[in-house]
Amino acid sequence: MIRKFGTALAALLATTPLAAQNYDLDQRDDDFSERLTVIEEPAEPVIGPEDVQRADNRSGFETGMTLKIDGTYHLFISEMFERPHLDMRIAHWTSPDAVSWTRQGTVVDSVPGRSAKNPKSEVWLQGVIFDDEADRWNLFYIAYRGGNSEQGEGLNLDYEGTARRAVSQTPGKAGIGGPYEDVGVAMAPGGPDAAIWEGQQGLDSFFPYKVGDQWVALHGSHNHFPASPWQVGVATGSSLTSSEWTRVPSEQPSPMEGLFIENPIVEKLPNGHYMALYDANHFAPVQPDMPVRPNNSVGYSVSEDGIRWHQGRSLVVQSDDNNWASDLRTPLGLVAEGDGIYTLLYTARMKDQPFWAIGRVKVKLTTD
Repeated sequence: MIRKFGTALAALLATTPLAAQNYDLDQRDDDFSERLTVIEEPAEPVIGPEDVQRADNRSGFETGMTLKIDGTYHLFISEMFERPHLDMRIAHWTSPDAVSWTRQGTVVDSVPGRSAKNPKSEVWLQGVIFDDEADRWNLFYIAYRGGNSEQGEGLNLDYEGTARRAVSQTPGKAGIGGPYEDVGVAMAPGGPDAAIWEGQQGLDSFFPYKVGDQWVALHGSHNHFPASPWQVGVATGSSLTSSEWTRVPSEQPSPMEGLFIENPIVEKLPNGHYMALYDANHFAPVQPDMPVRPNNSVGYSVSEDGIRWHQGRSLVVQSDDNNWASDLRTPLGLVAEGDGIYTLLYTARMKDQPFWAIGRVKVKLTTD
């Protein structure tokens, strides 16, 4: 949800030494046995600026999630219908093959009139999760207010991000298309157990997943002034419908990435471990003592217990000979196809025009 001012933000980060941003991360290694390898890489986006289905979407796509239900692919995606990263809505698309997509409609709209008093100036899709207890789909999204220049805030920066939940009004898994009704806040920024790394942006991401009998969520944040890294932490809740999430102290923040991580989506693997895919650090060179991720990659990490995550790795999804993107952004989750094969969609800014398109690869999961 950031990078809208890439050069300026990189400069801000560069002025803040990493030592000043040291949260005493548990320096775990990245020596997990699971590996992702790209086995199919199309040479162009599956949804691009020429797609007639995009209607009046002028700037493209950002955060989202892909699912496959009864042979049909469902993509819930944030659409930047006018100004990139500022004018937002959430849409539902479907496909029989993850290649040819049909837009089904808008499921969540932002509220017109961006301002510091409008808490839904922007809406960003985080995840669509089925609740077995309620027999309903739950859609999670982040809502932001705009900045207040009278208070020294950036007008085009995001503030007080809040994770909200909407519920499908159609029961069962067939109700994935909605319609969805907003039922309130899932997790708010701040609170008595808020960690020191959480900042003015509020929540920049929130993704819940089930671990045994409890629910766990990865929640992200960032501070604009003074600039700090984008990090994620781990919290637990009693149910998917909970509005009270308790931060896990040892995972505040998680050591997956030291400088930048946004919008993780978690998939449970066949071996019982958990894998998170996320938008990783492509800023370079802003912190000479931090590894810079390749700008044609996404990040991924593994947790054995769903709580403690290894340091992440890079997955290059566009080879040098087949790179149509100038800014590769957010992975849209893993869709299991069987035999260790997964479909992975992602968003990326095209080289030849200011449009963030959707790319697709197939990956193979192996275990050393």
